[in-house]
Amino acid sequence: MELLYDNNRRFMPTSHLPERVYIWDETLRDGEQSPGVAFHADEKVAIARALADAGVTVIDAGMPIVSADEEEAIRRIVELGLPCEVGVTVRCHEADLRAAQRCGVEQVYMFLSVSPLHMRCKFGMQDFGELEQTACRMVRLAHAMHLDVTFIAEDSTGACPEDLCHLLHTLYGEGVWRAILCDTAVRIPSPLAFHAFCRHIIAHAPEELIFGVHCHNDLGDANANTVLAVMAGVTVPTVTMNGIGERAGNAPLEQTVLTLEKMGVRTGIRQEALYELSRLVQRCSGIPLAMHHPVVGLNAFRHESGIHAAGVLEDPRTYETILPEEVGRQREIIFGKHSGRHQLAALLKAHGVEASPAMIDELLSMVKQMKEQQSHVPLEEMVSTLDAYYRAHFGIPNEVILAQAKELAAHGGVYAA
Repeated sequence: MELLYDNNRRFMPTSHLPERVYIWDETLRDGEQSPGVAFHADEKVAIARALADAGVTVIDAGMPIVSADEEEAIRRIVELGLPCEVGVTVRCHEADLRAAQRCGVEQVYMFLSVSPLHMRCKFGMQDFGELEQTACRMVRLAHAMHLDVTFIAEDSTGACPEDLCHLLHTLYGEGVWRAILCDTAVRIPSPLAFHAFCRHIIAHAPEELIFGVHCHNDLGDANANTVLAVMAGVTVPTVTMNGIGERAGNAPLEQTVLTLEKMGVRTGIRQEALYELSRLVQRCSGIPLAMHHPVVGLNAFRHESGIHAAGVLEDPRTYETILPEEVGRQREIIFGKHSGRHQLAALLKAHGVEASPAMIDELLSMVKQMKEQQSHVPLEEMVSTLDAYYRAHFGIPNEVILAQAKELAAHGGVYAA
């Protein structure tokens, strides 16, 4: 992968980049699989509306087989008639397909593990041929039910590449036109290795097959892996708002979109809608963002350090990769231990306060002293409160489940009327 300068003397990769990618959002499915998260139906509808308004191409609305409430929420989303593709995730089970059909969707995202480890541990399969037969049988059944199928190759990076490519050729022959490569267990050692993996699979798959990618953030590489997959030929990156998802989450929509846009790849996303979308997902999921979360985190456009603040006040391009207004944000200059004279003078001038250099020095000394003497007790209490909040509200405690089990057992396995 060679590099060259763009018109602004920035290094850019020379690998072939698509002019456009199609953002596939998984907030309502994989995002909701964040431990302890359960969106209410009204929340799922609100998030779906906001995602469509922001310009996503595909919304995975969830897994209807999970519960009756999930099925009803998906049905409501489908009935909105949003200007994007709305589908659901299904296992290779007829019951899942029937549930999808009841929701009124036309698209199903059928996943099946393709690595030897998953085949053995999850399905008791030793033969890849058996897995291939299962996949083909379920694709045919879905098509007979007038459901279009995207195949999701779970744990792609743990699969034998030759077996995976053979499966993709076979499924393409069965009418599957889109496939998603997944780094389910993050088995690839580096983003560059993941780029090479994606290039290899795409090069040996049917030329007409459209590829997506689904990356997890266990090692903090989800955005990098997703962007490098696009550089390898993927045109459908899957993401979640705020990066929520199982374990350490998924590739964050906001980070992937901004990275690709800065590389000259159009995503179709209204970037100015990202901040409010992020806030909505925070409220509905109950997962607040880290202050330093890129793009939509509190500190993304806040400056305290005197050197940085002075530069930004002179020209934002000195320290800001993107301008806050691009993503519906505002810049903030805050004051603390590392503040400098320039930002303090700018504050006073903006409020019509005339100050001599000596006065500014005195004020600056006072600001630094106040911050250094500020008690950390509230910070410690906040950390403890947040930890207690997560433990209390994210997941049903074991003791509650055990108490319910004992009550059931006392009534012969059935609740008393």
